[in-house]
Amino acid sequence: MGGNAYDILVTDMMMPGMDGGALLKQAKQVSPGTVRLVLSGHAGRDLIHSSEVDFHQFLGKPVDPDRFIAMLDSFDLDHARPETVRARALVSGIARVPSLPRIHQELASYLEIGAPLGEIEILIRQDLGLASKVLKLVNSSYLTVNERVTDLSLAVQLLSHDLIRRAVLVNGATETAHSLQPSGLDLEDLWRESLAIANATRFLAEAMGQTRSVVESCYTVGLLHDVGMAVLAEDPAFGYQDLLNRHHALGAPLVEIEREAFGTDHAEIGAELLHLWGLDTALCEVIRNHHRNMADSKAFSMQMALGLAHNSNFESRSPSAFGDGASLKFKSSPPGVTVAGECASELNDPPTGLPPLQP
Repeated sequence: MGGNAYDILVTDMMMPGMDGGALLKQAKQVSPGTVRLVLSGHAGRDLIHSSEVDFHQFLGKPVDPDRFIAMLDSFDLDHARPETVRARALVSGIARVPSLPRIHQELASYLEIGAPLGEIEILIRQDLGLASKVLKLVNSSYLTVNERVTDLSLAVQLLSHDLIRRAVLVNGATETAHSLQPSGLDLEDLWRESLAIANATRFLAEAMGQTRSVVESCYTVGLLHDVGMAVLAEDPAFGYQDLLNRHHALGAPLVEIEREAFGTDHAEIGAELLHLWGLDTALCEVIRNHHRNMADSKAFSMQMALGLAHNSNFESRSPSAFGDGASLKFKSSPPGVTVAGECASELNDPPTGLPPLQP
């Protein structure tokens, strides 16, 4: 790229000389901070899948001009907070969020034997790495999805067994964590508590009469809200263990220590990575703001549901995993929310299973 800095690279996949896959790989090495988009109409799926770790989003031709311009505008950082600008610089080169080895191995076994999609979905819904990658894949335009997908059940159905198998077993779109305690962060605890918060946020939405689409989006935002912590812990270059040690020694909020060290925090980092991967802007903003004080309101929103689940009504069972007191069990029903019967018991003790929702 001639030594020049570029904010965005848009390329086709099928070109004379160097194909788009080779260009993306080289661009990622030379300028990892550049947003890499594919705009193509005739590329084969094998080429697309093999290049997936090198691009952020894929747009199929013909592309709607307004949608394309809106996408480009969404990457404009001219008026962004400094924390967001810094987060973009840190995550633009990241291709994967790690998966827990035991879940990844079980999924690989299920895919090998052709297990039903329902069983595959249950595993994906328990893992931050698998869930985030499935949502990136399903929101690629070559699957002809007209709206952003945040429902993991729908995402699995749209991708199908074959595409998930290719991503996991053939093209290396996912990978397991190198350690269960990278940089001193206990991933088992992080995954378990993220799943608990996902269930709690989901049940809050259901208790307040939200549609299935909103309920499932709440599950996703709860599951992925702290994905930035896994990103920071997985790469030793970030020196995240020193930050965790300072947090435990001083008792200062982890996000404040992160901002001092990086100029940003794990909420911004997780939100910006998911934004680059094409997830719904509203969902990313909820993740971005989950450590900020939001205005109190009895009107339902994903931000309110995640905030209640994350900050207010949980008892901490594993403080080593989180620096902010998030945990596993509601102390009481949220203020201003009336729940009864079965739903009340689920709020007081969110299960790890996934009972069917009412359509």
